[in-house]
Amino acid sequence: MEKIFNRNMLIVLMIIVLLTMPLSMVTASNEDSTEKLVIMGTTDIHAYMMPYDYMNDVEDQSFGLAKVHTLVEEIRNNNENTLLLDNGDIIQGSIFGDMLALVDPVSADDSHVIMDAMNLMQYDSATLGNHEFNFGLQYLDETIAKADFPWLSANIYNEGTDELRYEPYTILEQDINGTKLNVGVIGFVPPQIMTWDRVHLEGNIYVEEIVTSAEKYVPQMKEEGADIIVAVAHSGIDPSENASENAAYQLSQIDGIDAMILGHQHNVFPGTDSYANLEGIDAENGTVNGVPTVMPGAWGSHLGVIELDLAHSEDGWDIVSTNADAINTADYEPHPEMVKLVKDTHEATIEYVNSPVGETAVDLNTYFSRILDNEVVQLINEAQLDYMEHNFAGTQYEEMPMLSAAAPFRAGRGGAYTNVEAGSIAIRDVNDIYVYPNTLHVVKVNGDELKKWLERSAVNFLQIDPNSTEDQYLINTDFASFDFDTIEGVEYKIDVTQAVGERIKELTYLDNEVTAEDEFLVATNNYRAGGGGGHLSEVETVLASTDENREVIIDYLRNHDGPLNIEVSNNWSIVNFETDSKLLFQSDLGGLELAEEYPSISFLENVNETTGLFQFYPNVVQEDNDGTNEEKGKRPPHAGQPGPPPHAGQPGPPPHANNK
Repeated sequence: MEKIFNRNMLIVLMIIVLLTMPLSMVTASNEDSTEKLVIMGTTDIHAYMMPYDYMNDVEDQSFGLAKVHTLVEEIRNNNENTLLLDNGDIIQGSIFGDMLALVDPVSADDSHVIMDAMNLMQYDSATLGNHEFNFGLQYLDETIAKADFPWLSANIYNEGTDELRYEPYTILEQDINGTKLNVGVIGFVPPQIMTWDRVHLEGNIYVEEIVTSAEKYVPQMKEEGADIIVAVAHSGIDPSENASENAAYQLSQIDGIDAMILGHQHNVFPGTDSYANLEGIDAENGTVNGVPTVMPGAWGSHLGVIELDLAHSEDGWDIVSTNADAINTADYEPHPEMVKLVKDTHEATIEYVNSPVGETAVDLNTYFSRILDNEVVQLINEAQLDYMEHNFAGTQYEEMPMLSAAAPFRAGRGGAYTNVEAGSIAIRDVNDIYVYPNTLHVVKVNGDELKKWLERSAVNFLQIDPNSTEDQYLINTDFASFDFDTIEGVEYKIDVTQAVGERIKELTYLDNEVTAEDEFLVATNNYRAGGGGGHLSEVETVLASTDENREVIIDYLRNHDGPLNIEVSNNWSIVNFETDSKLLFQSDLGGLELAEEYPSISFLENVNETTGLFQFYPNVVQEDNDGTNEEKGKRPPHAGQPGPPPHAGQPGPPPHANNK
C-alpha cells in the first residue's frame, strides 16, 4: 500500500511539473519579447533656442532647446524605439521669436529657423499651443508649413465650414523587430484662445472643448488601427468638474488614452509637489488616474520621457509596465549643430535687444507694484494715453474722457521682477517692462463696467480682518500680476477689508463721482479687450490697432527730448484702516533699499537668497515726532520735481504735451 501511495504521489508531482513548465516558459518568453518604446516630449519652449536670457543679456544654462537636443540624441543612441513630440508654445515667448515675427518678419518663402531647428531634431509631430496664435493665423500657417512633421489639433474648426482646420491626430508606424506598432498621437489646445486672441481668430475659427473632441476622435483612432494612443495636450491639470483650460485630469479618464504629454502651466511633472495632494495623481511616479504623464516645465528646462514596456501577442500589443520622468537639462551642453543653425538669429537678437531707445531719469522696477502706485505701470499708461490722444485727435472720440489700463507684468511670477536702472533704456529694458507681444486696443466702457474692471483687479488682494492680531498676508499670489490692472485718469481706493466685488471705493473722474451713465475710452491690449482675465465682457472695441504696446512705449521714449522722468500720480491707494495685525508680503530683496523711501513699508527678514518679507502699514496718516501729520504710503517726489502730473483730460496741458 505504501508503494502504491508513493507511486501515486510521484505521478501527481510529475503532472504538476508538466503543467507548470509551459507556464514558466511562456512567462520567460514574454519577458524576453518585451520591447521598450521611449516617448520624449517638449513643451512651452517659447522660442528659447539657446541658453540665453535676452532680458538680462546673459547666458543661462538652465534652459534652451539646444540643450534638449543633446539629451534627445543621447536617449536615441541608447534606445532603438523612440518618438519625439512637441506640445506647443514654441514660436512665441522670447525676443528671439519676436525677431522672426515682428522685427524682421519671415516671409512665406523664407526658411523659419525655429522650424529648421525642429526639423534638425527630427520631431515626429507637434501640437499647437495657445501662443502659436499670437501672431495671427496667416503667420502661423506659413510657419508650420515649413515643418517636416505634422502639426496637430483635434479641437479647432474653421468657422462656417465646420471642418477641422488642422490634422486632429497622426498614426506613427514603428517597426519593432519586424512587428508593426501603430502609435496614435492626438493634440489639443485650450478653447480659451478664442478669448486670448479674439482679434486674430473671431470669425475664422472656433474651438471645441478638449474632452468633447477626445471622446470623438480617440475611438476613431482605435478603429484606424492605433495600438497605443498618446494625448499631447497643451493643457494642465485641474481636477475641477468643469475644467476647460487645464483639462488633462478629465482627459486621462477617457478610455483608450495610454500616455499624456502636458504643458501650458509651466510646471514639472513628475518631480515637483504641484499636484501631490490631488486624488488620482501619483506625483512621484508620474501618473494621472493611472495614465503615465509628463509635464516638462518650460523653455527647455526639462525633457519629458515616458517609457512603455510592450509585449506582442496574437491579440496585438499590450503595455506591461510604464515609467515617466521629467529630466532636467541643466547639465547638458547645447548641441553644436543647433548652435550653428540658430547662430545668426541669436546674434541679431542680442544686437537688437541692446539698441537704445531713450533714457529714464528714475529707476523703474516692480518690487512694490502690487501694493502701491508704480513707475513701470505709470510709464505704460502714459505711453498708451499719448498714443490714444494722438490717434483720436480730430475724430468723434476726441472729446471723450480718455483713460489707460496697465499691469505690472513681471512682479513675482517665477521670482521675476522688472528692474530698469536710471539711464539709457534699451529694447531689452522695454521687453522687461512689457513682456508680451500684445497690440494696443481701445474699448468704450460705462461707469459700471469701469468699476467691474477695477473690482476684478482688486482680487490682487487677500481679504484682511482688521480685528485680527495675527499676521496676515496682503497679496493674493494665486492672482497673476498681469491681471492687476490699475487705471490712469480716474481716482479710486481699494478696501482690502471687504469681500471680493465690494472693494472699489470713491471712484471719481475730475473730482466727480463716476456713475453708470458715464462713458470712457480706455487704452488696453488685445488680451484684455477680448475678455482675457475676466475684467470685461461684451464691451465695444473702438480701436483694434496692429501696433504692439511695446512699440507704443518705444515710440514714446524715442520721441521724448532728454531723460524721461516718470512720476507716479498716486491716483489709487488702499483704504486707511486701523489694525494691530502685521500685513505682510514677499518681494525681491532688490526692494530692500527702496523700502526706506516708503514710510508705509518696512523690511522684516530674508525668506531666501533672493526674496524678503516686508510689512505694509495700512494707516496712511500718522502723527510725526514734530507734531505734524505725515502721509504714509506715497513715495516722496523726486528731487526738483513739482509733484505728479495732472490726469489726462484735466485743464491745462496734458502730461504728454512735450513728448511728441
